Amino acid sequence: MITGHEGYSVIIKDLDYSIDDNKILKEINLCIGKGELVGLIGPNGAGKTTLLKCICGIYSYDNGEIYVNGLDVRRTDSKKIAREVSLMHQNTNITFPFPAIDVVLTGRYPYLKRFETESSEDYKIARKHMSYTDTLKFESKPVTNMSGGERQRVLFAKVLAQETDLILLDEPTASLDISYEEQIFKYCHELVANGKTVIVAVHDLKLASRYCSRLVLMKDGEIISDGKVEEVLTPENFSTAYGVRAVVYKNRITGLLDFYTHKLEHGKSGKKIHVIGGGGSASGIIRQLFEYGHEVSTGVLFPGDSDLQCADVFGIKAVVSEPFNGISEQYFNENVEFIKNADLTILCNMPFGIQNIRNLEAAAFAQNLVIVEDEPPMSRDYTCGQALEIYKRLAQKAIITTSAKLHEVI
Repeated sequence: MITGHEGYSVIIKDLDYSIDDNKILKEINLCIGKGELVGLIGPNGAGKTTLLKCICGIYSYDNGEIYVNGLDVRRTDSKKIAREVSLMHQNTNITFPFPAIDVVLTGRYPYLKRFETESSEDYKIARKHMSYTDTLKFESKPVTNMSGGERQRVLFAKVLAQETDLILLDEPTASLDISYEEQIFKYCHELVANGKTVIVAVHDLKLASRYCSRLVLMKDGEIISDGKVEEVLTPENFSTAYGVRAVVYKNRITGLLDFYTHKLEHGKSGKKIHVIGGGGSASGIIRQLFEYGHEVSTGVLFPGDSDLQCADVFGIKAVVSEPFNGISEQYFNENVEFIKNADLTILCNMPFGIQNIRNLEAAAFAQNLVIVEDEPPMSRDYTCGQALEIYKRLAQKAIITTSAKLHEVI
């Protein structure tokens, strides 16, 4: 037992792990405090599973030190380590038809002497955790006759039956439907609230960002970011670790950090495109243009419009008018300036009213105009034909298409 580690469940110093000449983990340094719920994230092959197996002593590492609750993992008996840390493996395949209760009871092995069988107290502990994970009803059911999700929950009960202060979970929601995905993380929250420490390797970044107070991002066997959710899930880290372009924002509905990603397309030259929309008509087009890597602007929009909220999410420049007024000369001119500087202007399938009719007038300044017409313009005209006349003049010099075929003309 090492003193001075009292506040930490895990301390890792300069950890290296290799298979033959292939270095899987490289100079890992990590301290995890007691009572933390830490999400271990990163692309496939980042080294997440390997790191978990090193922490619990399954893998013998090349260099470095790992301490679990003050115990040096390399120099401590495996059964003693198993009373400190438990691991739920990613692979849930079991080929022999053991009853569920027998699988959960294997979590009690660190507490049994050689040739000792499980006591009534061990059965009581096993059933307690099966009840907690809603698997007690499967007590006598062979695990080979269970669905992947049922088997996953039985194995989670086994890990809990080991009754360690440190719990490692490797992709614990892989075989679960959406309701049980949420439940596993809620269990983790409860465990942490009761003094446990949980480290979970997880692919679902939205689940990780919702439930974990801290994230550790890995790539190619190295830790590239470690901290609070908003510190780790940044556009730069998405690009570095996953090779995707990301927009990170606060979700207005949930109040939580959220993100939108798509794959980076290298060497693709984007255009300057101005989008004239409103009433939600531009949101899908803005997203599509963002994915293609174009430089997008939009306007004139009014406060509260869902198109404006979408522009905010994607960090797109927008001309925003004052509420409950028509488009003033100032905002009209700002809109025209964007349009004149754009390679392409898109007029969306928007409703036309007195407040936004000047958006149609501004579209006349476009070098290249595309009109998205999913519905006849007369069905969207609320100006007694005034807007329709402007629209008809615009249509004479524009390319007219639908939302579904817009990509063909961009």
